[in-house]
Amino acid sequence: MGSAEKGKKLCMLIGGYMVVKSAVNLLLGFGLMNIVWLAVNAALAWVLYTAKPNFHIVTGVFLALMFLLNVKNNIAGHQWFYLAEGIADAACAAALFINKDIKARFS
Repeated sequence: MGSAEKGKKLCMLIGGYMVVKSAVNLLLGFGLMNIVWLAVNAALAWVLYTAKPNFHIVTGVFLALMFLLNVKNNIAGHQWFYLAEGIADAACAAALFINKDIKARFS
């Protein structure tokens, strides 16, 4: 069985990554949608921190969808920064789905 304390730390790390990622994207291309994504990512980070039931799955699905929706364009356009961001999104999504410590936090 996993450790809920380790799961909390991982969730805080993933949530922090999501907020920093959105803030960097906002600085790189200021726009209304970047502000919306910052708000969405901050809200998801908050629910990861507070361990709302099943929100690790919701957040994982969100991150996986962001990766899947953007990976083709990032590869075709040689946008390596955004491709690395997408890979980090996929890794965080996988952790939210399968990490035993995160599962222990939300059970």
